[in-house]
Amino acid sequence: MKNWKSVAIAYGLPAVVLLGYWYSALTPVSIQSPEFWTNMFLYLVASAGLMNILDRTKADKVNKVTGAIIGISIVFVIGGMLLGSQIFRAKDYASLITHTEGNFEEDLTITDPAQIPTIDRDMAERLGSRKLGEVLNLVSQFDVSTEYTQIAYKGDSVRVSPLEYVSFFRWLNNRSDGIPHYVTVDMVTGDAELVELEKNIHYSHSGFFGDDITRHIFFNYPTVMFENPVFELDEEGNPYYIAPIVEKKFSFMGPKEVVGVFVVDASTGEISRYSVSDVPDWVDRVFPANMVMTQINYNGQYQGGYLNSVISKKGVIQNAQGYNYIVLNDDLYLYTGLTSVAADESNIGFVLVNSRTKESKRYNISTATEWSAMESAQGSVQEKGYISTFPLLFNMENKPVYQLSLKDDAGLIKMYAFVNATNYQKVGTGNSLAAAWNAYTGGVVSATEDEDEAEEIVETETISGAITAMESVVIGGETTYYFTLEGEAETIYVAKVSIDKQLPFIKAGDSVTIEVDGARVVSIIKE
Repeated sequence: MKNWKSVAIAYGLPAVVLLGYWYSALTPVSIQSPEFWTNMFLYLVASAGLMNILDRTKADKVNKVTGAIIGISIVFVIGGMLLGSQIFRAKDYASLITHTEGNFEEDLTITDPAQIPTIDRDMAERLGSRKLGEVLNLVSQFDVSTEYTQIAYKGDSVRVSPLEYVSFFRWLNNRSDGIPHYVTVDMVTGDAELVELEKNIHYSHSGFFGDDITRHIFFNYPTVMFENPVFELDEEGNPYYIAPIVEKKFSFMGPKEVVGVFVVDASTGEISRYSVSDVPDWVDRVFPANMVMTQINYNGQYQGGYLNSVISKKGVIQNAQGYNYIVLNDDLYLYTGLTSVAADESNIGFVLVNSRTKESKRYNISTATEWSAMESAQGSVQEKGYISTFPLLFNMENKPVYQLSLKDDAGLIKMYAFVNATNYQKVGTGNSLAAAWNAYTGGVVSATEDEDEAEEIVETETISGAITAMESVVIGGETTYYFTLEGEAETIYVAKVSIDKQLPFIKAGDSVTIEVDGARVVSIIKE
């Protein structure tokens, strides 16, 4: 009896600890999961150690069995790693993603710079937080989640994010009702909207216990490996979480590949499972960016085999070590450049990868690297110390042109830039996309000169003062601001958000300098 009691304690106590950890860490019960093997090894070692402490006479026999299991498992895992490694499967790694030839002129021609999406995650967070602040009864209970998933929503490039519970106790107070809103931010116009739901969100990343979206999926499918669920909307604006299902390729310890998705109704918790070929068209985020970027590198490195990738490196290419997203034909595409591993400041092309299907188009256009363009744009306004966002490449006036934004230390977009992709010394910057494009096409590199040219066409005057009142409305899909200045209550100035993306952050009491044509604001600077 004593021996059995010792065995029960030695193996039962670590099992209880493991179950508690399993509930928290959500480790898949699958031989394809490295965490599963780690947990099993730790459990066996801890149990054997306890057995040695509790009953040495029985420990020798138990340790032999435990040691044999661990030894066989280690050999099994190492064998799986070798069978699935690049050394033996280089060509298979290269084929994880394949590229078809894209048509640069047809796919990426932009005629109106104002249609380029420039709102990044940082700016979207600020716009969304400000929108939540307009509803005072929500602020004490909820915050806006930092997810801000970029999706193609009704043909537009939009970032979406649900509200989240401020704390555990706020979750307790509100879990029966759920989360009543989510936020959308248009990446072109900067318009933010706080959307009220007919059916509130009950499963999210801010929920606890069974309300946590990852735990909810896991306990329905504990043996399935899946990636972090991301927030999306269907075409009717209903909230969902999308969790890519992954399996290991080539062996149980090989590279991960997406084989399907869980589509979870964030309101009801209903889970639908789809294969990659059957994913609904409105779903965008099936293939995670880090996986796509890794597979692009595999394709570029192992076309000539493993030895070529480490010795001669003939024809070996890699991604640009940075990416961005763009919406084309109501689909979301990942953009990244391609460069030779031996090149310093030149790309040999770029790829667009459909984030739902992983269909990849390669464009063989020789350009400067994205990082060179970023440094050039920063250098053109180096006295301001702005930091560049990762650019997108467009066909503008039959030439490849990078577009990027310049941000200050607080993460706010202060200026915009266009950089010639073949001659990255040619840069146009401005306080708006239109001003930056005019500066670029006019052959000048400063917004000031471009604005001086504008003054020759439009007669304007400059006024400074403190804003006494300010209101905004949406007209024709664009946010328009109406405000008055101190000492000029009879004049109502009108400013569209497109003239400066900082407008949403200007409020009553701020001192500004504005350039106006009558009552129409041409430019605005917060002092």
